Formats: sequence, C-alpha cells, structure tokens
Amino acid sequence: MGEVWAGQLGELRAASTADGGTALTTTATYIQLPLKTGHVFITPRNLAGAVVAKVHLNPWLVVLKTTDNLAGPPVDYSEDAQDASTSTTVDVSSLSTLANGDFLLVGSHLPFRGVYIDVYGTNSAGTAALDVAYWNGVAWADITDTDGTFSTRVFAQDGLVYWTVPSAWKTSTLKNIYNPTWESDEGFERRSLYWTRWSVDAAITDTAVTFYSMVAANRDTSHYAELLSGQRFEERIKHGEIGGIGCVEALTNAGTANLIVNIATTHDGRYE
Repeated sequence: MGEVWAGQLGELRAASTADGGTALTTTATYIQLPLKTGHVFITPRNLAGAVVAKVHLNPWLVVLKTTDNLAGPPVDYSEDAQDASTSTTVDVSSLSTLANGDFLLVGSHLPFRGVYIDVYGTNSAGTAALDVAYWNGVAWADITDTDGTFSTRVFAQDGLVYWTVPSAWKTSTLKNIYNPTWESDEGFERRSLYWTRWSVDAAITDTAVTFYSMVAANRDTSHYAELLSGQRFEERIKHGEIGGIGCVEALTNAGTANLIVNIATTHDGRYE
C-alpha cells in the first residue's frame, strides 16, 4: 500500500550530492537541504562492510555577523549558510578582532556539538586563529573548540569546528545579552537560543574569505537513528526557520554505503 500524506507535495528533487546517493564512511558527512524543504525521504543502499547507516536530523542555525559589537543590526547569513546553494555565501573577509567589535554569533534552539563549514574563498593570509565561546547564563565562556578549518590560519580549508557540549550552556536572547537598541524584521534578537560567539585573535587580512555553508553537527554521537539497507525514512520537517531542521548528518557503523536523500516542498512551499 502506498503512503498517504496529509497535505499535497510540491516539487521533488534530490538533496544527495551524486547519482545513487551521497557516499558514506565512518566519518560523518553533512547533507544540505534546499531552502524551505517540507519533506525528507532517506534511504540507505550499497552497504559494504556496514550493518547500518547512522542518521541525524540536525537543527537549523542562526548565523549573524557584526562589526560593531551589535550596536547596529548584524548581517543575517542564516539562509545563505544553509540553502544548499553555491550562489550565496557567508562573507567573513577582513573580519577584525573581538576588541574591535567583530564576531559571528551562531545559535540554535537545541545544543549542537559544532559547525561544519564548506569554505569557498579560503583564507590565504595572516595567522589568525579562531576562538569560540558559549553563553553560560551570566557571561561568555571559552568552549575549547577544535578547528578543522585551520591550516596555518583559520578558514583555510573545509572542516568541522567542534567541541564537547558544555553542561553549563544556557539559552538566552540577544536582548538579554547585549540589550540592543535595534529590532530586526525576523525578531531573532528576541528568541531564546543556545548561542556561541566566534572571534579571531588577529584580524583576517584576506579580503575574499567566504563560506558556501555552515551547518550544525548534532549534539549526540551515541544515539544516531539506524537504518538498514533499503529501509526508508520519511518525515515532514520545517527548514529555513528557527526551530527547524538544517541538514542531514550521516555515517556508517563500519565500511561504506550510499545514502539517498530526496526532498519535497509542500504544495505552497518553495526552495531556492
């Protein structure tokens, strides 16, 4: 018997990066979803030396950049960072130091253990390194990150910036943390989220440092959903908004496999 959906499906397409599905190994990969995805359909295949494909649906990130310590509205890169498009980018060119008011704010409705960054314009100058802090309810505290984008300098290659999820990490609003005088159209400053603050210890002197994407790594590496070869998972999701899903994280328990990820919009939805 076929599946029956409560609502009409819109356009249908693959989110997987290659014919036959995204190649999986025992190292996690991050499959992006087109903006405003309404449904995901996930099927593992070609398991070789693997018993299962391990899958997470990871939370949507809010990605903001300020160059004035949030005195004015930040640049909101949330959609550009998670729209599965190479025509939009996150621009961190010439990012200065925290002391000069420059940093990124990355937050979500759920804790996350890191962010995978697909670097487009690599940082090819200077020796800047990354510092990530988390909000503990009172102040920013160092999260002790490991920077997979670092090679002589920060943002020099694709990589996962990751950490051990702090037990003291607390949700808060940017209004509570910074008390800004501005209000955004999206209202992200009033949303209580798990926030991280990303800054560099020396100014980035390269004027063309950009990312294709920044997507969340799930907080939990011990309890992935497990799918057998050919076992299909289908779910209606929200994408492109706070509280939604940002990407699919997947790997194998051993060996290799492929993961087919198809998506559909709702009948009145869109993806870009």
